Amino acid sequence: MASTCPDMKLVRLNEGARTAAGCVSGEEVRIYDSLGEDPFADYIRQKNPDKTPLADFFRSLIEDRKPRVYRLDWVRDRLIMPMVPGEVWAAGVTYQRSVEAREDETKAKGIYDRVYGAERPEVLFKGLGYRTVGPNDVICIRSDSKWDVPEPEFTLVYGERKIAAYTIGNDVSSRDIEGANPLYLPQAKVWQNSCSIGPYLVTPDEIKNPKNVGIRLKIFRAREAVFAGETSTSNMKREFDELSRFLFRDNPVPRGSIMLTGVGIVPPDNFTLQDGDIVEISMDGLGTMRNYVKKL
Repeated sequence: MASTCPDMKLVRLNEGARTAAGCVSGEEVRIYDSLGEDPFADYIRQKNPDKTPLADFFRSLIEDRKPRVYRLDWVRDRLIMPMVPGEVWAAGVTYQRSVEAREDETKAKGIYDRVYGAERPEVLFKGLGYRTVGPNDVICIRSDSKWDVPEPEFTLVYGERKIAAYTIGNDVSSRDIEGANPLYLPQAKVWQNSCSIGPYLVTPDEIKNPKNVGIRLKIFRAREAVFAGETSTSNMKREFDELSRFLFRDNPVPRGSIMLTGVGIVPPDNFTLQDGDIVEISMDGLGTMRNYVKKL
């Protein structure tokens, strides 16, 4: 009998000159030609993707198919974005730590405290798929910013309106630009390679409690760790269904879009990313995403 994937942790990778797709199972990655190069794009092209769980769709494509099997440690540096998002959205001020950091940086005192306690969450447009990169790729910091940070965020992946999967997201941000004036927020959030996602798409049945996922951030400079922090989605004030309702309210978001759900790890005020840094984000059940920093 052909080998199947007991775990629905879906990946894409560079396999020689082609793009391949498969799933992670323990310390193995199983590649199936039947998945094609971009199976999530095939999933959202269905007439009504929300009626079919993503795990069922993928299993239907690999059933009775024989995979090529690689070691995960061999594949890890070859992984790319597990899907290309239609649009990228982000929720802000969903953790108390985020409130404290943004109040410290801003000259407009009190606005973040009010959002944290308000019925309406902060939901902002982060960009399109072409501004987004995957694991092992370069994330950029702005040429006109002097205070830049990664923001590790548990990320929702939508089919049409329903959450189809989870992944890791990094909402790279310029704190000095936003802090100078809240109206500069788009410039503090949106530029070339200002977001990364990956390495896996993990279906909801694989995460027993998405509001209890450990999140860890490490930043390396010249091979030395210069920052490390951790939090959990249990510290998030907002619910994922709540954020989703506000995202889709009167808003025709395209299929296959994503939402980063806020940051609970913020480096100290005297820290900024530098050209050549390595950012490593890990989340329980979602793997580890590593990116290299380039100053534009």
